[in-house]
Amino acid sequence: MQSWILRSSLSVVKTVLEVDGIVEGNEKSSSEIRLRDWGGADSVVARRNLYAPSSSTIGDRIAQIMGIVPSSLAPQQPLTSLGLNSLKAIEIKNFVEEEFNLDLPIETFWENLSVASLVDWIHSEGKSFSATSIQTLPKSSPEKDPPAKTSTSNIQFSLLYFSSNEAEFSEDKYQLLIEGAKWADQHQFSAVWLPERHFHAFGGLYPNPSVLGAALAMVTERIRIRAGSVVLPLHNPIRVAEEWSVVDNLSKGRIDLAFARGWNPNDFVLSPEAYPHSTEVLYSGIEAVKKLWRGESLSFPNGTGKQTDIRIYPLPHQQQLSIWLTCSGEKERFIEAGTIGANVLTALLFQPIEELAQKISLYRQARFQHGYDPDTGHVTLMLHTFVSEDLNLVRNKVRKPFIDYLKSSVSLWRQGAKSLDDLNEQEREQLLAYAFKRYFQTSALFGTPESCQSMVERLKEIGVNEIACLIDFGVDSDSVMSALYSLKKLKQISNAVGKKLETTSSKSEFDESYYPQIGGNRLFKIPQIYPLRLQFILSPTDRKPYGF
Repeated sequence: MQSWILRSSLSVVKTVLEVDGIVEGNEKSSSEIRLRDWGGADSVVARRNLYAPSSSTIGDRIAQIMGIVPSSLAPQQPLTSLGLNSLKAIEIKNFVEEEFNLDLPIETFWENLSVASLVDWIHSEGKSFSATSIQTLPKSSPEKDPPAKTSTSNIQFSLLYFSSNEAEFSEDKYQLLIEGAKWADQHQFSAVWLPERHFHAFGGLYPNPSVLGAALAMVTERIRIRAGSVVLPLHNPIRVAEEWSVVDNLSKGRIDLAFARGWNPNDFVLSPEAYPHSTEVLYSGIEAVKKLWRGESLSFPNGTGKQTDIRIYPLPHQQQLSIWLTCSGEKERFIEAGTIGANVLTALLFQPIEELAQKISLYRQARFQHGYDPDTGHVTLMLHTFVSEDLNLVRNKVRKPFIDYLKSSVSLWRQGAKSLDDLNEQEREQLLAYAFKRYFQTSALFGTPESCQSMVERLKEIGVNEIACLIDFGVDSDSVMSALYSLKKLKQISNAVGKKLETTSSKSEFDESYYPQIGGNRLFKIPQIYPLRLQFILSPTDRKPYGF
C-alpha cells in the first residue's frame, strides 16, 4: 500500500505579535514578548532570547515546522487539521521547551491544539488551556459534502496476513496461515489475503504470494485466494500471469489479484530500472497481465532483440481476472482505481473513516464516469482484528503485541528520526500507549462481537464491501485461532436479516468519557493518533511500512 498525504488549506487570519521591537517598531525588553490576537488578549510572557533572527513570531515558527505559509495558519485552527504528525509535534514540543522552559505534554497535540490555545497555555505558564481557544472541527456544509454514498446491506469477512515477524528462524512459521485459511474455508469466510514483502523481518514470511497461494489452494476448497498485493513494478508481468495461472488451476478458479506500485527503494533491487517510473510501470503491467490472462498474445523482445509474440500457459481456469488496486490515503489512487474499473484494497492506517467515506464516493464517481457500474466496485478494508467474548481478555491479549507491532512496522526507533532522540523512554511509551488506546477504540476490530457492531455498521454505511481481518500481528497462534469463533459471530450478527444495531451494547467499548474535555466540551471523536501519525516520527523517507 503506497504513499500518504496529509493535506489542508485554511483561511487567513491576520495575527500581530510584537516582539522586542521587531514588529511595528515596538521597544520591549529582550526578556519579554507581547502576544496579541493569538491568545485573544494582550499578555506578557517572560523568557530569554525567544526569537532567533530568522523567526519573529510563534505563528511563524509553527508555520515553518508545519511546512505551510504563515498567512494560511489560522490561530484557532486545530493543528491536526493542518497535517500535524508526530515528528512535527515533537519539534513544536522542543521549541516550546527551549524557548519558554515549559514541558508541553505530547498528548495535548491531539486535543485540538491550536496556536491560540498554545499561546494561552504559555501565558498561564503551563497551568491550563483556555476552553474558548480550542474549537471543535468545523462541520462540512451540505453543498461541500461528498455525494451520497452507496451503503451495503451485507458485508464480507476475510482473513489477511501481513505482519508476522521473521527476525529469527522458527519452526511451523506458516502454521497460523495454513490453519487460519482452512478454518476460514470451512466457516464461509470470503477470502484469504496474502501480501508481498521483501528484505525485512517485518512481514518477512511473505516474499512470494503466488507460492503461498499454491499451498493454500491444496488445503482449501471454496475460499478465494487473493494477493494483497503483487508489487507489479518489481516483476515481469509475463511471469506474474504465468505463476498465478498455475495457482488459478490448482484452486479451480479461486484467485484474485490486488496490484501495488511499491514504495521502498530497497525492494527495487529486483527491478531498479522501474523505480523512477513505478506508477507508469504499474498500470502498463496491469494491462499486460489482463490481456495475457484473456489468452491474447503480446509482443516482447527476445534474447536477440527480435520482437516475439507470446501467450501464457497453462491457460487460466477463470476467463476473466478480478483485480484490486491497493490504495493509500491519496484520493487520486481511489480515482485511478475507479477509472480502470478495478476494485479497491485500503486500510484505516492511512485515514480516518470520515476521509475514507469521501474517497469511496470519489471512487464510485470515477467508475460511473468511465462506464463502469459504480455499485459493483468492491471496496476491501484491512482492519487489525481480535474479537472475543471477554473485553478485558481482548485488551490484555492485544496491547503488548500491537504496541510491539507498531514499533516494528513503523521502525519508530530507526536512525534518521533526530527529533525522537529528544523524547525520553517514558514519553515514547506514553505516545505508544496513547496511540494504542485510540486505535483500540476507533480503528480496529478489537472487542466483543457486540462492541464491534458499531464499527461494522459504520463501514457498511460508507460503502465498504469487505473487511479483511489482519490477524497475525503478534498474538499467539492458539489465541488467534480460538478468537476466530467470536469473529464468526460478529460476521453473523452484522449480516443478520432485519438486524437493528444495539448501540448500548458497544457503548462501554467506544466510551466517549475517555476523550479529553476542556470547559465541558468534547474535543474530538475521531482518532488523531492512528499509526499514520506515529510513522511520521521517522524521517519522511522511512514511512509507508505497508507497501501501499
